Amino acid sequence: MDIYQTVISHYPHWSKIELIAVVIVMIISFIILERFYKKDKINKIQMFFCVLFIIYLLHVYGSTVFSRLPSKRICKLEVFWSWKEILNSMNMTYPKYELFLENILNVIMLLPLGIFLPLVYGKKIDWKVGLLIGFCISFSIELMQLVLCRGMFDVDDIIHNSLGFLIGIVIINKVLLMNKIS
Repeated sequence: MDIYQTVISHYPHWSKIELIAVVIVMIISFIILERFYKKDKINKIQMFFCVLFIIYLLHVYGSTVFSRLPSKRICKLEVFWSWKEILNSMNMTYPKYELFLENILNVIMLLPLGIFLPLVYGKKIDWKVGLLIGFCISFSIELMQLVLCRGMFDVDDIIHNSLGFLIGIVIINKVLLMNKIS
């Protein structure tokens, strides 16, 4: 399956209500950002990365929660169940490469948000704070999937998403540190 087909199958068209909600969130965000900019609380670069952060966050919520069709309420509370399943399948004729890929993609999914956040604040962010923010975003996704019956509440997804957010924070903190030194 090529990337286009993957995107289309995992990201169907939004309903009118979802589009209206996204537009409202964006308008409110732009109004707040404009006021912060006029009061010199943020600069143009911070505003740019804040817009990227918001757009990407809306995309993540859209693709993981709102574009999915309601189904049963499913909950997977076992920690690292996916890795156990992957490792157990290595002896089989058909190992679970799809599950491995899904885990890697869950790490990558919040990585850009981790990169954008220090750029929004214009300074390094402590890794513990970054991990907490990544956990909260990921937990909110999983909780909304559970409450709205739009996917499986999965502890492994929370771990993978939080790790990706943290990796993004660490990467950009290193870049910001290197720029300060030189």
